[in-house]
Amino acid sequence: MCLAVHFLGMSVWVLSHADTFATANTSSMSSITGFGNSYIESKYSNLPVIDLGIKITEKDLNNSVVFANSVLNNMKRLETSLGWSDIRVKTGTPSHGMFISFSPEREAIKLGRDALVAMKASVQLLNSFCNKHNLNHHACARYLTSFKFSGTPLNSSCTRMEKRCSHEEYLSPYRSIDGSCNHISNGKMGESFTGFTRLLYPDYLDGIHEPRRAVNRNLLPSPRSISLSVVDHVEKLDEHLTLAVMQWGQFLEHDLSRPATAVMIHTEKPIECCSAQGKNLSPRYIHPFCSPVYASTKDNKRYTKKSLDCMNYVRSIPALRSDCSFGPSDQVNQATHFLDGSQIYGSTYRKSNSLRSFISGKLEMSDENYLPMSQNPMEDCQVNSSKSFCYKSGDSRVNFQPQLTAMHTIWFREHNRVAEELANINSHWEDDILFQETRRIVVAEMQHITYNEWIKKILSSKYRSIIEAFSIFDENIDPSVSNSFATATMRSLKSLYDGNIKLFNENREANSSLSLQKYFNNPNKIQQPGILDALIRGLATQSSQKIDRHFAEDLINKLYTNGHFGFDVLSMDIQRGRDHGLPGYTQYRTLCGLRNAENFNDFSDVMPEKHINILSETYSNPKDVDLIVGGILENVEEGSIFGPTFSCIIADQFMRTKKGDRYFYTNEIQPKPFSVAQLNEIKKVTLARIFCDNGNNITSMQRDAFEKVNTRNNLVSCEGEDIPRLSLSLWEESRGRYFH
Repeated sequence: MCLAVHFLGMSVWVLSHADTFATANTSSMSSITGFGNSYIESKYSNLPVIDLGIKITEKDLNNSVVFANSVLNNMKRLETSLGWSDIRVKTGTPSHGMFISFSPEREAIKLGRDALVAMKASVQLLNSFCNKHNLNHHACARYLTSFKFSGTPLNSSCTRMEKRCSHEEYLSPYRSIDGSCNHISNGKMGESFTGFTRLLYPDYLDGIHEPRRAVNRNLLPSPRSISLSVVDHVEKLDEHLTLAVMQWGQFLEHDLSRPATAVMIHTEKPIECCSAQGKNLSPRYIHPFCSPVYASTKDNKRYTKKSLDCMNYVRSIPALRSDCSFGPSDQVNQATHFLDGSQIYGSTYRKSNSLRSFISGKLEMSDENYLPMSQNPMEDCQVNSSKSFCYKSGDSRVNFQPQLTAMHTIWFREHNRVAEELANINSHWEDDILFQETRRIVVAEMQHITYNEWIKKILSSKYRSIIEAFSIFDENIDPSVSNSFATATMRSLKSLYDGNIKLFNENREANSSLSLQKYFNNPNKIQQPGILDALIRGLATQSSQKIDRHFAEDLINKLYTNGHFGFDVLSMDIQRGRDHGLPGYTQYRTLCGLRNAENFNDFSDVMPEKHINILSETYSNPKDVDLIVGGILENVEEGSIFGPTFSCIIADQFMRTKKGDRYFYTNEIQPKPFSVAQLNEIKKVTLARIFCDNGNNITSMQRDAFEKVNTRNNLVSCEGEDIPRLSLSLWEESRGRYFH
């Protein structure tokens, strides 16, 4: 069946007919499905607004904004009381670990304040004009999107959302740090601190902000009870892929996506929704932004022995709607929406400048060529001493676990390696030119590894063909990261983790290991002799797990543990999906061309009977199933690590990430494109070469670091030409021009 719904840059028709499309004449596809003219964003924003027969005046809009401001101002008394009662996030606790991963930048806090006002005002309008007429909340919320901020106190915030790029900004040979001015028609498109986009209209109980309920209007099953029903801890190793697949995926996720957890309105301090011992708080101590995950009655012995009742979850900071309208909440993305190395370089000029040495284009490093040290280790890590190791990078999650810290380290080193070589070739280049040219090359390397190596491991050929066929830059394509991609699909990569991080010597023998649970936000091992290289070899040697219902216990019971108890990553991700208004799994599978599921047995087209039974015993209706839960229970497609729904969402995102980025490394119409010869050099780059060049003493590597060593992917010397090198001689400049 050909569906009429279109993706932001690619039609669901293509995804639901991907087998046919893989061999089709792509030149004719535009005329068939209207590519480039019909996108989900415009469909989402321009869904028909039904006249509800109610009149809302400009005075009503103003009154709702005034009311919303008063509600937020009145939170001061509660927040003061919480401070007096010592209800706060304690250093080193799981709540602290959670806050580190989703900590808000000052820009997010400031913009979030306006978005909160808009949200509260929308709720007030709904209560005043819709509830009393017994009107459908979702229809009413959609109706509110026809009212804009102009003429209200929120108009100034709308003005800040506009970005008119100067001629100089638009013609800059280098992409901006914050992602602005990538598109001439909309300078804010893809910029950091803008909202995630959506593939489907949000599903909130009140149409605005309250998390959805079950179809029968009861509460949905608790995330923890779902996790306990779905997950087991049996290892399911991939026979072919290494943990580098997991680690590169997480590294990319942090480049493209960084939600922000809300903080107190008046003090900007972290919010605690549970006691430090994991107990429920009295209602008078619960902040309005709290949405904790409560322990299940069938919780395991680890929790019942410790009497854990509550896991801290604070709702994400909302974002103003892109059209400056009232209506349903969106969430802020603190990262740029481009694949641009923002997890290394930061998403603000303030952050970027704090990471630069301002000498020869290099990034700042600490002793022995490791990442720069945090000035506040007890805030930025879960450590108990101000002298403990704790690193800083462009993203606060740099210390999340040792393999991720290792990945950040080698890319900082790669930047400085390239900068040093460029400085030798072009001794007349000043620091800023060296930094910008190096960043340009390093981002191109990241993009090439992603599209030439990683995607080939995670998606089947039918989805890759879509990305490859429709990837020429289009000014009209919105590259914004979809909420479903960031909040569910990429989060499913956590099931690839192994709780036992093996450390390998040069002969690829595992001579020791690290227990994952002991090193969340605690990178103290990295600088010990041989550890960095052992971690790098481990990424290229240890088998990846599979995306399924099998998770490492370290992530399900011991996430951010302080030695007493820890959180559950799947519970948190389920809760975040509801917080962000993600519709249920069935709507996404239908969007991606699968049949509409009226009963649980309709899942049989993509799930085994055992998984269907788990869902039917956990949820009361198939439409209640959370996206991340349904996605991880699908059968993996041949040549992929995902099932069809997640494959569809990922293919959409990476097509738009490429097609909607004017500075993408292969785009020929950017202000300063790479020459053909330079592109050919960049296309030599592999993750294996990055590993070889940036360890302390890595002497051998297989050509494809994402694939386990085998007869056709054997270990070779890092010194030889078996693993190609990028030659920077083509970047030599003479009389203001490169030699091409």
